[in-house]
Amino acid sequence: MALTGCYAFMKHVVTLLNVFYLSCGLLLMLLAIWMWVDPMFSISMAQDEASYYTGVYLILFVGVLLLIVGFLGCAAAISESQFSLVLYFCLLLTVLVAQISAAVWIYANNDKLEDLLRYTVKTTVQSEYSVIESRTETFDAIQSGLECCGASGPSDWAGSKYNNPQTESLGLALSSPEQSYKIPASCCRGDKCSSAQTAVASGPIPEFIYSEGCTEKILYTSRKSMIILLVILVAIGSVEFFGLVLALILCCAIRAVNTYKN
Repeated sequence: MALTGCYAFMKHVVTLLNVFYLSCGLLLMLLAIWMWVDPMFSISMAQDEASYYTGVYLILFVGVLLLIVGFLGCAAAISESQFSLVLYFCLLLTVLVAQISAAVWIYANNDKLEDLLRYTVKTTVQSEYSVIESRTETFDAIQSGLECCGASGPSDWAGSKYNNPQTESLGLALSSPEQSYKIPASCCRGDKCSSAQTAVASGPIPEFIYSEGCTEKILYTSRKSMIILLVILVAIGSVEFFGLVLALILCCAIRAVNTYKN
């Protein structure tokens, strides 16, 4: 005997919810891939890759699990299988717990991530730019994309290994206020530079060079991304909790129908 009345309506609602879960799973997987390849996120990986990858893997895991839950939920609702609904409930509960863990991890590590980001940007400018190719390409993309230069400003490049490859004590390389130093071409506005530019330690920075540092701009972008991510996780979690309740009701309804048939 098929479900009728309100229970039939609930079955259709559960099916629609699982289509939503499928969409959310795809979005979370895309988010994890974005965090993996986007320079704004990858700049934070240098000093603490383990913690960063933990978050990325957790989001990817939730996305894949949501895809599985979505397919299973659609099949369970359409077939009206009590066993499938119980399995669906357990998996959906696992997803909800994983999402709560991800949200708590992001919130709890927010201050540490910001401190890590400041330290990483400074380290990249001082000792990794032009030394590590991948870091150089990443930071060039950041400077061009966010229209910024250096960690706190263009003068950061004066004491960096980019200008002083043989210097161990960074920041002490310029002994004369008239000594010049190079600024990467990615610090230039538009297409005004095709190669590195030269500036004088005590002189003004050319107008076609971005004057703002990258640290605060990266932090601002990261904060917006974190807020969006937390809002998405809370919204999805609320819908999933609603799905758990409906799954329990449907499971009880199917059990009652099966008992009546027997």
